[in-house]
Amino acid sequence: LHLTGGGFFAHTLAGDLPYLLDWSRYTKSVIICPEYALLPEHRYPSAIDQTSNIYSSIVSGEAGPLLGFRPKHLIVTGEAAGGNLAAALCVKICMQKLLADEVLDDKAFDGALPTGEMQYEGASRLKQQKTPPLRIPDGLMLSCPMLDMSLELTPSRVRGTNDPVLPSGLIKTISDSYLPPGANMDKTDPLASPFYANDEILSLFPPTLICSTDDDPLLDDSVDFNTRLKRSGVESDLRAAHHMPHAFWGLSSAGFPEAKQ
Repeated sequence: LHLTGGGFFAHTLAGDLPYLLDWSRYTKSVIICPEYALLPEHRYPSAIDQTSNIYSSIVSGEAGPLLGFRPKHLIVTGEAAGGNLAAALCVKICMQKLLADEVLDDKAFDGALPTGEMQYEGASRLKQQKTPPLRIPDGLMLSCPMLDMSLELTPSRVRGTNDPVLPSGLIKTISDSYLPPGANMDKTDPLASPFYANDEILSLFPPTLICSTDDDPLLDDSVDFNTRLKRSGVESDLRAAHHMPHAFWGLSSAGFPEAKQ
């Protein structure tokens, strides 16, 4: 299940197709690439809700008649904004499992719950829905994921201010459009910013591979997230390419032959 990037404003399927076809051929796998709802008409949580519904229909077998098969193994992948959704999907599934096991309460969100009157969508909505837990993916692979929507400055965001794909002004536009400041939504909600999921949630994550670049403005978020996954006992690895811009997976046909390599 592959989730495209595009800053929640667009789908990058045209640029993704070359490597998706390579993946399918080399792994002999079927790749499902849904087009989730986009900004500006559809802000958080529309995209993650649609993504989890699609995932649920696949793993439950409900989508079997449409697909012609029921998958034995399922890997979730995503680039940039799609990486946000892929990680948020895993956060949501892990939260559902903890709720079902009756070990998740407000105390489990120490360090992740907002303060004051901000709306915490993740835990409250899942508690109300009482949705049965879904099967955790067999693996997670992210490329330059946008894990933190809070606009906190990091060294890599400062260094990557003029990244040709994701300059700093675009990061702010995406964040403020996905989670409008006046909408009383907390940008540290783990379903909007998986970076803020606590260790109890992260410990349930599947084996994870994070791809980034040494020039990606979001590199520090990926480094910290990978470190926390490892610390939580998850098999996780981070690989950073040299001298490539943000979201490089789909750039092999756009003048970056190094991307294919």
